Amino acid sequence: MKTRTIAVIAALALIPGLVQGPAAAEPAADAPEVLQAVMKLEGRWQADAELVLGGERHRFIYTLDFSKTASGSGLLLDEHAVVQGVGELKGTSVIGFDPYEGRLHWFSVDNFGTAHNHVGELVGPGHVRLVHESRREGKPFREQIDLQWLAADRVEGRLVATLAGDVVETLAGTFTRVGR
Repeated sequence: MKTRTIAVIAALALIPGLVQGPAAAEPAADAPEVLQAVMKLEGRWQADAELVLGGERHRFIYTLDFSKTASGSGLLLDEHAVVQGVGELKGTSVIGFDPYEGRLHWFSVDNFGTAHNHVGELVGPGHVRLVHESRREGKPFREQIDLQWLAADRVEGRLVATLAGDVVETLAGTFTRVGR
């Protein structure tokens, strides 16, 4: 009997959602402002987006599905788009706050073979900026993403990517929440 009780407790410990219950679903009221801001993204969003890549403009529907992590202290993002002339985009991101650094981290992986971290902060009321810096082709690469809340269910998103200081990609769209 003792062995079975220990086994049940161990099994429950491996399923955090059952042990923690619904109280863990909301971030703490004293959570950092930048985390509170991005947690408002929970739900399904869509935009008529425009991508400029290699000098060519592409218009497409961009869908973002944000859900809370099991602990409620971050978000998971599944993104999808079909861009004529570029292909289908499927991406996944994990978003959370590092209390030791005092900054937001947004780690993205996509089917085009890229994986990298964006570091972010609140730069104004309802305005989150995320930046990724690395090297590509031996040159400095920078990707900046700005999210600006226009209303509770509308967010403007802008991405600008540069390689050695030259703009190589832009992406923009006003996202509307279409579901929870």
